[in-house]
Amino acid sequence: MLRSSSLQPYADDLSVEVQAAIQEIGQYFGIPNPKVLILDHWHVVVPVVYNVSLPSRGAVDGIDIREQEPMLIRLSLNSYPHAAPFLLSDRKDFPRSRLSHLYFTTDDEPARLCLVRNNPHEWFATIKLRDFLDVGGQWLYKAATGQLDEDGDEFDPTRLEGNIGLKHIYRYDLINEVVSQNQRFIPDLPAALFIGGQLLKAGKVDSYQTNAHVPFIVFEKVRNAIAILSTEENEELVANPVFTFVFWDPDGAMDNLYLTSRPKNYGQLKLFFSLRGIDLHQALLKLEMLGAIPRLGLPIVFAIKRPRRVIGYNGNYEFINFLIVLPAEGVAAIDDSRKVKLQGHIEPFSKDMAVTLSDRNQTSASLYIGAGSLGSKLILHDARSGNLQIGICDDDTMLPHNLARHALVADRLGQNKAEALASIIKQFYSADKTDKITAITSNAIYLDKEFQEYQCIIDTTASVQVMNFLISKQLPTNTRYYKAEIADAGALGLLYAEGYNRNPRMDDLVNLASFNATKIEQLRTWRMNDAQREVTTLNVGLGCSSTTSVMADDTLGFHASVFSRMLAKATTQESQGMSGILAISSLDESKGSPSISTEYLDVQAFDILNCKAGSGWEVRLMGGIKELLFANGNRQAPKETGGVLIGIANYKTKTIHVFDIVVEPQGSHGTYCEFVRGNKGLPAEIDEIKRKTGEVIGYIGEWHTHPMNLKGLSTKDEKTIAELRVLNRTVPIPTCALIVTPDELLVYVYE
Repeated sequence: MLRSSSLQPYADDLSVEVQAAIQEIGQYFGIPNPKVLILDHWHVVVPVVYNVSLPSRGAVDGIDIREQEPMLIRLSLNSYPHAAPFLLSDRKDFPRSRLSHLYFTTDDEPARLCLVRNNPHEWFATIKLRDFLDVGGQWLYKAATGQLDEDGDEFDPTRLEGNIGLKHIYRYDLINEVVSQNQRFIPDLPAALFIGGQLLKAGKVDSYQTNAHVPFIVFEKVRNAIAILSTEENEELVANPVFTFVFWDPDGAMDNLYLTSRPKNYGQLKLFFSLRGIDLHQALLKLEMLGAIPRLGLPIVFAIKRPRRVIGYNGNYEFINFLIVLPAEGVAAIDDSRKVKLQGHIEPFSKDMAVTLSDRNQTSASLYIGAGSLGSKLILHDARSGNLQIGICDDDTMLPHNLARHALVADRLGQNKAEALASIIKQFYSADKTDKITAITSNAIYLDKEFQEYQCIIDTTASVQVMNFLISKQLPTNTRYYKAEIADAGALGLLYAEGYNRNPRMDDLVNLASFNATKIEQLRTWRMNDAQREVTTLNVGLGCSSTTSVMADDTLGFHASVFSRMLAKATTQESQGMSGILAISSLDESKGSPSISTEYLDVQAFDILNCKAGSGWEVRLMGGIKELLFANGNRQAPKETGGVLIGIANYKTKTIHVFDIVVEPQGSHGTYCEFVRGNKGLPAEIDEIKRKTGEVIGYIGEWHTHPMNLKGLSTKDEKTIAELRVLNRTVPIPTCALIVTPDELLVYVYE
């Protein structure tokens, strides 16, 4: 019985992308009008039938795979093509219990085929829908012939000696301002009240921290809030709230004497304060009566006015920090022999401190897409430099194997990476507002309004899927897209930055890196190494998890540090006329000791041509190609000239990137009315480009001139294009013809 028999037809509007996918499915299976059925609120399915070539005696081991296998192709209504389709069985009796490479689904859900070892959305970002459908057929064939498990042996599983009390953390300027302005808690007492807490670690007090001044006018609200908090049970509590009392000389007297004897007990502390005009015991009794002293450790700070600014600080007050642990009966029960501890003062880590220590004055609101090993290091570099406007997008959790290179450590295992990093950054900056440190736990392709909040988008996923998605998004004009990735097993780091008005665009830059393998040795080594990595089995993966890269943490850390410095430089560029960036970090260990180098290339805007044939394709010419084409046309006029285009095509974005041209290959000749392009030596020249670029960049189209200013294709051009379309479909590449007139470039692209 078919599951599709109980599904209802989908009658609402479909996106252009989904409509195109349904049409392609129909063409693939020979279905003139494919049915579109409602699977759930987010997906539709298209019923199809696969013809499976079974062994002569039927499927092996009696597994019920049929020659006519009914399947459902699931499409996302809102996210296709950034979200991959899935292949589901239309049969309720599909033999799921006897087949591997199926997703774990409940009995009332359709069996869902696992077609690829890696992330299916990432995989689909690199292929056409027809390829997806082909792999579905191969899966069924393998299921029928017992070959699904041929690659199944791999499985990929997931910080004052003596009687010194705990440290007291507070901002000097916070207390200095209150004391300097004589902001008393009550008029007859030279003291101020601050709210803070005992910071806990594993249930024990680790340190004290003072965060904010509490004037008398708001004291009651603060006290009541503390009372409520103290009665609640909270196993995750990281601080017990306490008040800190700061005292100063009631006459504002200046003291230029150094302290040589510190009080060791409460009696000596009272004397210390008495010599400075303060009856400490009576002051504490009065504060206790007001409800300002809970039964916890009592931090007391005495401010001594000095004749000059205190070294390292911006004020003339020196603060001496004491800690008294009160008896359960309260202040009245304090014995003079009760020990008093000194507390060491520590400035909390703050944005201002971070900026000063990092020597980085400019920070931009940054959205990081990807919080993996590379992303986590870049995020923390940025945060530690004082950036408190950081968004972190990642839907993945911290797994044990991530400990090899990730910035997070073992106490964060099982947590979402974005949330864990955001939590850590907020802990760094306990004295600052951190509401703009944001974790986004959804997949990047669901981002939309979030882009409005950031000037920098840093993509560390090395994901074609994410790149295609970001290319398709209309980003704010003040937002710049960066992409960072590590290649060639850690030997190479690549950082890309789009130019003004997103030109050059990210795909221009990524493909340019491959083309530059024809000029830059490190890039050539990378591309050629990639080309030599052989795939020997169909990419149908055990557990559908990607294999973790083999790379040392220090290798990744080197590239992350270089990227961080490059990003700091890039964010200072003037936006108007801003060029794109292709930055390369290289780590060469082939001769023993590591050799490192960096290269920083400015990339000018590409010239953009839209297809005149209405196919929706776009041709993007690297800076200088346009001028080169016109120069060649003018040189040969009034005769026609031409040659071939060197570049790459992307069917997902319907874009052709052109990085070079070949002018009049051997055997070419032109007249006043036509150009015949020769072929002698051209295949070898193209093959050499392909070899150096790892089979990425190659022949991508034809160009010739119309010196008589014919603004379109000639009859001969149309005939030649028709012939080329037949040949190019076997590669497959689109057929691209570029016409150079005296004042215009015209491009025609056909699939």
